[in-house]
Amino acid sequence: MKGFIVLALLALPLLAAPANAKENLLARNWSKVDENHAELERDGRAYVLDSYIVLFEQPYYIHVRAKDGQALDATVAETLAAEYIQPRGCTQPLERRKDLDRSNGDGAERVLGFQC
Repeated sequence: MKGFIVLALLALPLLAAPANAKENLLARNWSKVDENHAELERDGRAYVLDSYIVLFEQPYYIHVRAKDGQALDATVAETLAAEYIQPRGCTQPLERRKDLDRSNGDGAERVLGFQC
């Protein structure tokens, strides 16, 4: 019985891994801007974009995902994100913040940083 309990305790973190992977991509202190949700199409592929902010701070975190679950082309993701956020939140020139970027292990989701 002790062996089973030890095995269960060792396996528990592995079961929680998928939830933690998402949590690591989107930080807990980010607030989603619900009205900025968008579903776009480019070159026959559908994408979902959402923006996140940290209250009282400047950068936008743009979460880009392909609906087909396949890896994103970094250039396409960056172009989509820039076109998406400019009319939604920028009153000054858009500045790319690559230091804020994140992506999941397979490249199917990216978070891109922008400031404006």
